[in-house]
Amino acid sequence: MKYRIFRFRSGMLAVFALIMSALFLALLYDAQITHGIDIDASTAANTIVTRETVEAGRGQITDRYGRVLVSNRTVYNAELDVGAMGDYAHQVATVRRLIALCRAQGRDWNSGALPIQAEGAGWAFTSDAPFSYMDEDGVRQATNFARLCEAMEWPAAADDPERVLDAMLATFGLTGAEDGMEVLDVLYACYLREKEIVWTTWYFAGDVDIDFITVVEQEGLRGVEIRTAAERVYHTAAAAHLLGQVGPISAENWEDGENYRAQGYAMNATVGLSGVEYAFEEYLRGTAGTAEIITDLDGTLLSERYAVEPVAGSNVTLTLDIRLQEAAERALEEHTAEINGGEGGSAVVVLDVNDSSVLASASWPTFDLSTYNQDYAALAADELRPLYNRALLGTYAPGSTYKLVTATAALSEGIISTEDTIRCGGWMDYLGTTFRCWIYRQSGGTHGPETVSDAIRDSCNIFFYTVGEQLGIETLTEYAQAYGLGLATGIELSESTGVNAGPDYSERVGAVWYPGNTLSAAIGQSDNQFTPLQICNYIATLVNGGERHAVHLLKSVKRYDNSGLLAEYEPEVMGEVPLPEGDRAALLQGMAEVVEGTTSVRTAFAGLTEQGITVGAKTGSAQVGGQENANGLFVCFAPYDDPEIAICVAVEKGGSGAATAVIAADILEYYFSGQSALEQVPAENELLR
Repeated sequence: MKYRIFRFRSGMLAVFALIMSALFLALLYDAQITHGIDIDASTAANTIVTRETVEAGRGQITDRYGRVLVSNRTVYNAELDVGAMGDYAHQVATVRRLIALCRAQGRDWNSGALPIQAEGAGWAFTSDAPFSYMDEDGVRQATNFARLCEAMEWPAAADDPERVLDAMLATFGLTGAEDGMEVLDVLYACYLREKEIVWTTWYFAGDVDIDFITVVEQEGLRGVEIRTAAERVYHTAAAAHLLGQVGPISAENWEDGENYRAQGYAMNATVGLSGVEYAFEEYLRGTAGTAEIITDLDGTLLSERYAVEPVAGSNVTLTLDIRLQEAAERALEEHTAEINGGEGGSAVVVLDVNDSSVLASASWPTFDLSTYNQDYAALAADELRPLYNRALLGTYAPGSTYKLVTATAALSEGIISTEDTIRCGGWMDYLGTTFRCWIYRQSGGTHGPETVSDAIRDSCNIFFYTVGEQLGIETLTEYAQAYGLGLATGIELSESTGVNAGPDYSERVGAVWYPGNTLSAAIGQSDNQFTPLQICNYIATLVNGGERHAVHLLKSVKRYDNSGLLAEYEPEVMGEVPLPEGDRAALLQGMAEVVEGTTSVRTAFAGLTEQGITVGAKTGSAQVGGQENANGLFVCFAPYDDPEIAICVAVEKGGSGAATAVIAADILEYYFSGQSALEQVPAENELLR
């Protein structure tokens, strides 16, 4: 009996389920098929769907130990779309309300760069040619202002700014009062974009807070769009010359120049403009997405969704040790002025001798990337040129640091052996010109007989004049270039290539090369000009056994979530300097004796000596013309028995190269303290090992 009742109830439930399913399908068919077209047409007629490119966040930049140097934070920017604001009266009212809101919050808003400003009791254009300019091909072109005047039917009266201004104000029903000019300034920027004259994004206010956003939403300010954006965050004040800046693509570079359009960039995309940000743009840039924004006819947002989600850029790991970089910048800051009296800048480069990876590269004075835009005017006006990267772009006569090139050539060409001596008598005559040793100029003294190791220790000019004459300038240049002097180092950033002295360069600059110039070139003078980066890599090449590696900043590239390795730098050998080990040992011995025998250098390295760390070094100084002090250069490597790093220091108007040794000593003491490696940060999704 119970079984029959159960079967009956189950059957009834099944019949009920079938009836409900059939009813649901019938309703669904009616809605989607029978009346679907009517519904879609009705919805489409009352809504507006727009698609916008959503810029992807850039990848992070970290140092070799995983410390984050540059990352992103999300900010909210207020962007104006005058096309959605209504008529001119509504546009003016909206802009006035936004300006009042900014004033109440103590917030700045962006200038629209209106090209007319008050001058005395009247008005004036901000440029001498407000309506046209001559392009690079000598063709006269209309300015953006002129194109907007044409589109808005304002007079292009170059001799009557007040007439132009009156027409602009009249369009919007404004007066020339202060608030009227402020509103016009904003509307000018908006209409440049509304009339498709300028394509770059312009935000009324950047990084607005929740209070600002709430007022915009509550008051229903039409045409005011709050957009998210990724802003670069700097976690260190160091390495500004290396890390570089980001910014919007210029109109010229979008289709011409870099041709970002062909690379798939949106017009208003943010790109790397300099430094690492520019060099590794292909890794750091993400893949832009697309957002679908649905609004009603009044501009009220109904919904927003991703049609294509953006993908963040990859994370770039540099070879830099940011703590060593900070130590290098600190050493330059503390000692440069005491060395040169504040009359010039300075630079230092630290390389791993085994693969020429950049551990630190500093230029002084420097600047802070986080306040770069606010500080730019003062930085650009500073006579010491803090924006100039002396380490990679500055070129300096190498002075006596070049004597290691001359010694290498003399040994390799069989001009001398490690045991041969050349007598320094204080001076020598060459083709009727007297060439003097520095010791003779200072005190009338001589060095007497010198081996190559002695000559490096004593920096004897007569020794290197003598072998330089026998080598000739072509051979000297050959060995200088084998060490990479006067050639690109391979670093991913912009660099100067420098100059090797010789007849070819003299001819290029309209000068005459004389035989005696070879003797000057042999001691690092004449026209020789190299960057601290080149000189440092030359020392690294000498001490590592003769392999000249490409200098590099890139260590590896990983996915934005560190889930996979995308690229890893492979060391590149760019050349070799074959030198028998005994000959090389003689050169390094001379460098060790520089530290032992030069009082100021020995004093600077006393702390390292107490730790049992032996250093090899060479000093250099080079006159820069007139009565100015010579530039001071100093190169070194350590440890002596098993070299790990090479350093080059250059101090403008530093006088003696030995005086700059204190900068290198501070850096080496930090390096061998082991503090940097103790702070290694394990990357996310990586095993500790």
